[in-house]
Amino acid sequence: MIDYRLYELQISYLTKRLAELPHGGFGKHRGEAIVYISFDPCDKSVDSNHRKVYKVNTRNGRLWSPLISEYLNTKKRLQDLTYAWRSIFSFPPRILRYPLQKSNPTFMTDEYFYKAKENANPIVCENPIVYKGREYRSKNEAIGYEILQEMGLKCKVEIAVGDDPFDTLYPDVSFVIPSQQRCVGIEINGALDKERYAARSKTRQHSYLSYGLKISKDILFIDIADSSQFYIDVFKTQVRTAILAGLDDIIFPTGHDDNIMRGAGLEEYWI
Repeated sequence: MIDYRLYELQISYLTKRLAELPHGGFGKHRGEAIVYISFDPCDKSVDSNHRKVYKVNTRNGRLWSPLISEYLNTKKRLQDLTYAWRSIFSFPPRILRYPLQKSNPTFMTDEYFYKAKENANPIVCENPIVYKGREYRSKNEAIGYEILQEMGLKCKVEIAVGDDPFDTLYPDVSFVIPSQQRCVGIEINGALDKERYAARSKTRQHSYLSYGLKISKDILFIDIADSSQFYIDVFKTQVRTAILAGLDDIIFPTGHDDNIMRGAGLEEYWI
């Protein structure tokens, strides 16, 4: 059973994002690949009759191509999600305005995530693990990062959390949920069979709580008894649960009954 608010929120976010992006497409002119812009939010003179056209392999072409690719992808996602909604629900989705209104906001926002530097932990890792050109402090950190990437989530390793220089925390990996305007940190405890590691995990939980963050919503603790294992299914489930947990902080417009919990087969539109 999927909370339909996830899809209302994503429809709202994708609608907002489309309005922010330039519109256009790709084509060919005299045998050369081109990118054209038919709407530019920063230039009102551009429209379908007054398009900007650049060769893809030029400086301007390389500048505009990623934005137009994002526009086409966002447009397709919104179309697919809208079609799926109409095939499942008998009522129209509520459209939320951004920035979102929240009953329990935290400093762990999307803006906080985007500004945060990776690998901010000042303690030097003597033997880092290098995988796909990136350095990780541990094997579990690398696995967690890769799983989040596979789930379509943008993530960072060891960003700094908190403003107390004596109690700054560095989650193994953190991911952002743009549609909810927040991010979530993850601590992967891979040796809880050892008393010293278990005690350290409890201390970190207390520190996160002291910052007003909630375990299982703002910060996930993936507890693994044996350091040689990694609970992939549990990891994914906890990530999805954290995404769901964030919905209760968002103030949705009044409308249809919020107790309706329906939906299936739309996981790719959660984030």
